[in-house]
Amino acid sequence: MSPASGGSSDRVYVVRMSFLFRVQHILLMVSLLVLALTGFALMYYESRLGQFLIRLEGGVINRGLFHRTAAVVLMAQLVYHAFYMLFSKEGKRELDLFFLRQQDFHDFLQALRFNLGMETEYPRFGKYGYKEKFQYWGATLGVFLVSVTGIILWAETFSMKLLPKFVLDLTLVIHGYQGLLAFVILLFWHLYIVHLHPSVFPMNNAWLSGKVDAEWLKEEHPGEYDKLKGEGVL
Repeated sequence: MSPASGGSSDRVYVVRMSFLFRVQHILLMVSLLVLALTGFALMYYESRLGQFLIRLEGGVINRGLFHRTAAVVLMAQLVYHAFYMLFSKEGKRELDLFFLRQQDFHDFLQALRFNLGMETEYPRFGKYGYKEKFQYWGATLGVFLVSVTGIILWAETFSMKLLPKFVLDLTLVIHGYQGLLAFVILLFWHLYIVHLHPSVFPMNNAWLSGKVDAEWLKEEHPGEYDKLKGEGVL
């Protein structure tokens, strides 16, 4: 992480998301959005919203084409991300930071007490606090479930030869509502925490530039700020 001058404002920025992480994030965002819109059109095809989405997507055939194309992109991105996190130097370093630890539970309780006025100091988060970790593992599990159930439904004829009907029915429910849950969490919770929170409103530019203001980092992730300062980055 290298600091970057902010020009006339003399602000200092640090890299929070590498280029490869930003590419993966954008692919995930676009594919999930397309899957959500095309999936809603199928789930609620009898409703006005479903009919509107199907017309918007160019008809039933195009809806299926868009949905499967986005599914392939999502699954390819999931496989690449798994290999990247497990075998690349940067990925292994980030994965280690994403693991839940006992400190995360202490931070959660401390934040809860702080919000209730029972604590005077907010937790000093490192690069990723319990919120970011919950989002990461929740999104990873959600994408994995959507991918597995999607493959089963995509290969329906083959799946019916191996699996009883109730399993396919259950798979359909899991696939649809897991997709809906992922969309709602990303639309409301992730969007608020990352972009609409007063500390970054109207948007955190890290997903585009990869950099954040050092002052923001000091306020929101003081543990990471102290670490970078100790390493001479700041």
